[in-house]
Amino acid sequence: MALPSAAQHVPALLVQALLLMLVSRMLFRGMVCAFADRNGGGLVTLLRLPGNLLHEASHALGYLLLGYRVRHMVPCVLDPRQSGVCVRGKPWAPVTLPWLADGAAALMPLLVGSVALVAVGHWLGIMDHNSAAPGASGENVCMLRAAQGQILLLLKSLDWHRWQTYAFLYLAATIGAEVSPSQTDLRYAVPALLGLAVGILVALIAVQQLTGLGPMLRAGDDWLLLQAHRLSAVWGLALVLMLATAAVALPVTFVIHTIRPRR
Repeated sequence: MALPSAAQHVPALLVQALLLMLVSRMLFRGMVCAFADRNGGGLVTLLRLPGNLLHEASHALGYLLLGYRVRHMVPCVLDPRQSGVCVRGKPWAPVTLPWLADGAAALMPLLVGSVALVAVGHWLGIMDHNSAAPGASGENVCMLRAAQGQILLLLKSLDWHRWQTYAFLYLAATIGAEVSPSQTDLRYAVPALLGLAVGILVALIAVQQLTGLGPMLRAGDDWLLLQAHRLSAVWGLALVLMLATAAVALPVTFVIHTIRPRR
């Protein structure tokens, strides 16, 4: 059975997602090391607030789209554990799949955060609307080389005399640090992804056994291919922005961590 065209882009999309999660964790750890107190709170909680609000709102959006209400959503500044929380409520749709809703909600920060990051970059004039993203159309090595070139160009183009540069670096750091799903999120996301993948594979096998559905299959494949390209473009641009931010922010957080008095 031949794989659909969209399925051939999955490995490169996974590479992009893993890189986004890795850089996100690096930014998060950098902020915590530089600004957290002994209990993990302090100034870092306030610095995280914009990104954490977006993170928890992304969870809420995932639940709403999959047919559930949100019981409550608490940002990090109001959470005793200083992590933030979003809890699924009762279903509003007649048919729901709890495991799929939990999985989708867990992964939504990776998607919504990336879109927000690209939007902030455009809004503050850090990158123009014609910026090309290192996408998922080629080999992973070529994709990474393209990203490296764009990161260097972006760093060279930063104007340190404009307030927009500093606003972008802060927003990119706080949003980027919250893009990665937490360990709790991943616990729900992995089973959901596996179940969804198995379901799609079974559906594809079943449909291909039926006659007269060739045009429908081709139309579905074309639609999935378009969505894969769009997702790749967003994640590619977000990766460039996050890596450029990390190149500036992580050395700063390391210096702050080094000179901070130990308590």
